[in-house]
Amino acid sequence: MNTRSDDKQIANEHIAVIGAGSWGLTLANLFAAERAALGFGAVRVYTRTQAKAQDLETFRRTEKPLVKPISPIISFSHDLERTVHGARHVVVVCTSQTMSEVAQRLGDLPGAADRYYVSAVKGLELSTLRRMSEILSESLPPEKIAVLSGPNLAHEVLNDLPTASVVACRNLDVARGLQKVLSGKRFRVYANDDLIGVELGGTLKNYIAIAAGICDGLSLGINAKASLLTRGLSENMRLAIAMGAERATLSGLAGMGDLFATCAGPLSRNYRVGFELTGDKSLEEIVANLGSVAEGVPTTHAVCILSQRLGLELPIATQVAATLKGLSTCQSAIMALLSRPLASEA
Repeated sequence: MNTRSDDKQIANEHIAVIGAGSWGLTLANLFAAERAALGFGAVRVYTRTQAKAQDLETFRRTEKPLVKPISPIISFSHDLERTVHGARHVVVVCTSQTMSEVAQRLGDLPGAADRYYVSAVKGLELSTLRRMSEILSESLPPEKIAVLSGPNLAHEVLNDLPTASVVACRNLDVARGLQKVLSGKRFRVYANDDLIGVELGGTLKNYIAIAAGICDGLSLGINAKASLLTRGLSENMRLAIAMGAERATLSGLAGMGDLFATCAGPLSRNYRVGFELTGDKSLEEIVANLGSVAEGVPTTHAVCILSQRLGLELPIATQVAATLKGLSTCQSAIMALLSRPLASEA
């Protein structure tokens, strides 16, 4: 993918974004800004309903996480085949629980084997515990599947603030080629061949973000939060390595970087879930008021099942799950963590 002919082809083709949620629209705007500046092809966005496609075409603005105009080179459609027709690169930004359906539909389209697919979804399928790239690989060519992850809060990306990310594919040459497609002046993308590590780094940090929100909601202080994030990263590493990831990846942008960004404050949906759990709202009310999906909720339950299967002890995940299920209060969960038997740091 690193030849001049490839670059020329990229310039002449549009890029397809599957999903018109807050992150999907953010990425579409990001790609559009870069492509418009360089005279590249347009960006097409798929949304599930004709009504939403019409609203986006008419009003041409994002609503969440903030109101921003949508680039004129972005078009919208509820027709999946039309959206990806002529696209060499497809960025999938649906929810983790709908990825299976989306992957099957993409695999049934003409020319499916000729495209590259990038998952920008940070979650696990609850019913099967599969990663998003695993789901895509069942319907699409595995060698053309990559993942995009990093400390990329939509609010800041929409505001054109600088950040870095990682695109990972088992074939490093493919990942390097995708860097050119996905990078922008303020969106620096690194290449990696540890697809499992990059994908799990972006997924596992979600339940730690819920815990971080609880920590701040209870006003436990900076020391407590630093301790939580450090031990949370250790939990993530143990699980990710057991699932085939490389330790170094979890110390990088897609692991530690994304963890710190997501746990920093209320720009993160998962953090907001944890913070509001310390009040008098139910989980159902909190999730409904978000207006978008908090992947940490299903991810927490999936992580607990995985840890049991792999024989791993993940105390933070266990306490977050108990809190989400209403089996424990936020205060009790914190005390349960503090009262665990003393141990060596590992």
